[in-house]
Amino acid sequence: MTAQSLSDIAIVGVGVTPQRKRADKNSLQVALDAAKLALADAGLRHTDVDGIAARWPGPGGTVLAPGSADWAGLLGVPVGWIGDSYPQGVPALVDAAGAILTGQATTVLITGGQAGVLGRGRVAAYTQPGNEFVEPFGAFTAAHFGLVAQRHLARFPAAREGAAVIAATIRNTGSDNPDAIMYGRGPFTAEDVLNAEPVVDPFTLLDLCLASEGGAAIVVTTLDRARDLRHRPVVLLGAGMEWMRQQYVDPARYEEVWSIGSQAAAKAFGQAGLRPGDVDIAQLYDVNSFEVARQFEALGFCDLGEGADFAAAVGIGREGKLPTCTDGGLLAFSHIGWGAPTLKIAEAVQQLRGECGVRQVHGAEIALATGAGSGAQYYNVVLLGRAA
Repeated sequence: MTAQSLSDIAIVGVGVTPQRKRADKNSLQVALDAAKLALADAGLRHTDVDGIAARWPGPGGTVLAPGSADWAGLLGVPVGWIGDSYPQGVPALVDAAGAILTGQATTVLITGGQAGVLGRGRVAAYTQPGNEFVEPFGAFTAAHFGLVAQRHLARFPAAREGAAVIAATIRNTGSDNPDAIMYGRGPFTAEDVLNAEPVVDPFTLLDLCLASEGGAAIVVTTLDRARDLRHRPVVLLGAGMEWMRQQYVDPARYEEVWSIGSQAAAKAFGQAGLRPGDVDIAQLYDVNSFEVARQFEALGFCDLGEGADFAAAVGIGREGKLPTCTDGGLLAFSHIGWGAPTLKIAEAVQQLRGECGVRQVHGAEIALATGAGSGAQYYNVVLLGRAA
């Protein structure tokens, strides 16, 4: 797909349910609630949908994952296309764009989330999948990222304090967002992050993202159709993905994964005809503080080892030159497991439409949203802009 063909695809609906530490619904209910909100936001009905990318969380239906076809049964609509390769976030958005551009669908619903699955243990279940070398050996996802961060610190010891500043900044961004899990919590300092309860070296509790519950959804269609709907369309400008190997099986090697995303970013910026300096807001996948710094380096904003210094120099708070994770991100707004990648796109769209109230970044025209990261050993990025 060329940049021109991508820009014929628009996001026309966004739905984000209330985010909670523990919800009183199950995963299917919050994902359905998010889908309803996104369709209503677009001014569409469920019968307008002819493509679906949405993991099926049960109960009932198939035991095969992801199971997007079960959503057709739930909604009571036949569909011409389902996206089951990775039905969330940027991969689902790119798949939906391809389906629309090739005539397999006209309007695609992407939805997901989690609720009622976190339990009461110290480790959220989805952070310790039953993969080889993970659950059987007591590992969990933060440990995979920790291996990468430790190796980086061996090369760049000063990055530890810089990462703490990043974590404090993003958490403080979320502390004044009434919709965020961490609303009213803060302000935080780098010292607070460094002195918080240790979880896995080198991360403390405040370095790591939340484990929360809720749903998120978007609706995707053609730009021509979008112009007849409620909101000014937000269009795709460029996208890219990198998949090194299956996530959370073999431990990540720093030399292989610290720069993961560089090829995806080059592809996305090339399609869009843009450079990193053209980005107004960055909705980075902030699973931990080091991962934010790493992404600035991999995406081309700065050189190796300069990510934390770059964040401090430009300012990543809402009043900075590169507002990052403007809702508080996964660190302070919410991390809803399978639905978290879609939260990044939803926030980017709402910012570009100027609908974010107290968290609005004024004048934002180009947004970057990302997913996954070094410990997961895959990465994806999309550039979005306001339609002309």
